[in-house]
Amino acid sequence: MTVFASATEATTGTPLVRGSSSRKTALMEAFQEGIMLAVIAAAGCTASRYTVDDGIDLQVTHKVNGVKVPLDVQLKATSAGWNASGTAISISLSRARYDEMRSTSPGMDSILVVLDMPSDQAQWSRVHPPYSLMRHALYWRSLRGMPEHPGNTKSVSVSVPRTSVFDDEILCQIMARLRAGGMP
Repeated sequence: MTVFASATEATTGTPLVRGSSSRKTALMEAFQEGIMLAVIAAAGCTASRYTVDDGIDLQVTHKVNGVKVPLDVQLKATSAGWNASGTAISISLSRARYDEMRSTSPGMDSILVVLDMPSDQAQWSRVHPPYSLMRHALYWRSLRGMPEHPGNTKSVSVSVPRTSVFDDEILCQIMARLRAGGMP
């Protein structure tokens, strides 16, 4: 439970606390989706959420000159995934999801977007008019064409380089490559 340092509840005078501390993972996912929707909007794209979570969280669509290009996005959030040298962040994917995302079938383009965020929920965001500060960084990777993972494991560790920052410009570049028939 996180207590606000300088705030109390108006009716009781008790310290103000953030709720749902037992649901931190779900809250991290909700925060990531909010950040992703902001990046998607800044890129001039639209997003649809899947009603049934089949491992893909959002479908992003980029429309230019009447031509729509879709891209499926798998979201993962972490506050502790950096390697010792700080050059890559890793997350775990189910083997089934990894195999689906490495598919080379036409029209099955997807990317993995990893959110690196502070472990302390109180550090996730701050409002300082005239701006808001969100403590995060997004990184991305396409798994298309990746090799089959050896062994009989149920999950696969996927590493994303620190240099693969995900923002609105990168999203537009990805969509342009897809529109031209290339890979993300």
